[in-house]
Amino acid sequence: MNTNVNTTSAPKGLEINVLFLLKTVLKRWWILLITTVLCATIGWSVSFMTTDPTYTTNLSFTTYNKAAADVVSSSDINSSIMMTNTFKYILEGRPMRETVAKSCSFNISADQLRHYVSVNTQADTNIIIVSVTTESPDKSYEIASGIASHYQDIVDYAYPNATLQIYEKPFKPTAHDPQLSLMRFAAIGGAIGFALAFIVILIVNAARDTLMSSDDVQIKLDAKLLGTVYTVRNKSGKKNQHPVLMITDRSLGFSFIESYKAIRTRVETLCTRKDYKTILVTSAGANEGKTTFSLNLALSLSQNGKSVLLIDADMRKPTLYRFLNLNIPRGNDLASVICGKTDLSDAIKYVEKYKLFILSSIEPNSEPTEILASQQMNKIIKAAKKEFDYVIIDTAPAAVVTDATILSNFADACIMVVRENFSDVSRIRSVISDLESYKAELIGCVYNNTANRDGLLGLYSKSSYGYKSYHSYGYGYGFEDDEESAGNEE
Repeated sequence: MNTNVNTTSAPKGLEINVLFLLKTVLKRWWILLITTVLCATIGWSVSFMTTDPTYTTNLSFTTYNKAAADVVSSSDINSSIMMTNTFKYILEGRPMRETVAKSCSFNISADQLRHYVSVNTQADTNIIIVSVTTESPDKSYEIASGIASHYQDIVDYAYPNATLQIYEKPFKPTAHDPQLSLMRFAAIGGAIGFALAFIVILIVNAARDTLMSSDDVQIKLDAKLLGTVYTVRNKSGKKNQHPVLMITDRSLGFSFIESYKAIRTRVETLCTRKDYKTILVTSAGANEGKTTFSLNLALSLSQNGKSVLLIDADMRKPTLYRFLNLNIPRGNDLASVICGKTDLSDAIKYVEKYKLFILSSIEPNSEPTEILASQQMNKIIKAAKKEFDYVIIDTAPAAVVTDATILSNFADACIMVVRENFSDVSRIRSVISDLESYKAELIGCVYNNTANRDGLLGLYSKSSYGYKSYHSYGYGYGFEDDEESAGNEE
């Protein structure tokens, strides 16, 4: 039994899968959303508190060349259009600003007026629009009125043969301008929040040391790889919605079914060689697919003509009876057999449809550790070994509670189910180290729920593998499922 866990990884080139990284970020869409909204709100609030409202009034002019006293020709109009840029310069010029500044009832300089007044021409027309924007409606109106009162003197001095007439007089604004800066700052804040959340999620994900390919089982865990179970997708490419995935369902596809047959062959070879009959199945954390794997391993063995007893020893969250739609009377479960309330033969249920024997738990138990550690449990497993070719024991997650390590004293072999990009490598190593210190031999790991068939970075998917996720595991252990846990995964 190998008790050394390799803590170093073999040199390997960096593999980057952009689609995988994008999926990783989008799985935490709610973090992106909250951060974006929060930063956008902060940007809006800062702009609202630091930006004073402004008031704008406009006046417009038309230009024309008065070469003829009474008649305006087309050449005069074209000449007037060409002159608009000149008039624009005159209206923005210093003489105009100085004249208007002197006419105002408040103190203002010509240089200050430059920031308040803007002059624009309308393309291919002889129209000029002057806009005055200040923090006061009275101030804006007075400056605009000053321009309307004094522009003619400046124009007559510069261009005596041209006419600039007011087309639209200034008005006193009654409402402040739309505060576009609020939306601009909100958009900037939202973009910054989104970018920060995106980067942080990538950094946190990169900092997590998880299994990203089947090769990592051997490289990072120094464990034998029994096989890989691929994500199941339906024909449309969407994640599968089966309540439980079983190899008896041909619609799940060739790859899924054949992966279990390959694992079965390896398990049978190892067990035959060492005369192992009881196999304990566990995982580091919840929602890695151990229960579904236990069921399908038992089914694949029974399909190969073996008599198989599948024991649901996960007494904290029993699920097998629901997977198989079994109606088990109260008192005919595993706990009742251990406590001596019923006989083993009465509690074992044969499922004709699957040619499989089941010893199930049916409701959570408040003291599972003490019950499973009893000698009666050991006697049950020994008795089962005499009657069946194989005994598969599904247990609680080994990094969450000690049930699996306790039961490993009664089993011959142990299989770890590790889900792609899920549990930290250090956590899995700790579980392996604990299991190897007990009787059962770790015969290998199953790399579960990968969509990548090339051994590179898997396109992690929340495809259904088992059943619905839970927010806590067992009685008062406070273990919260990873937020990546997909629905239908156990």
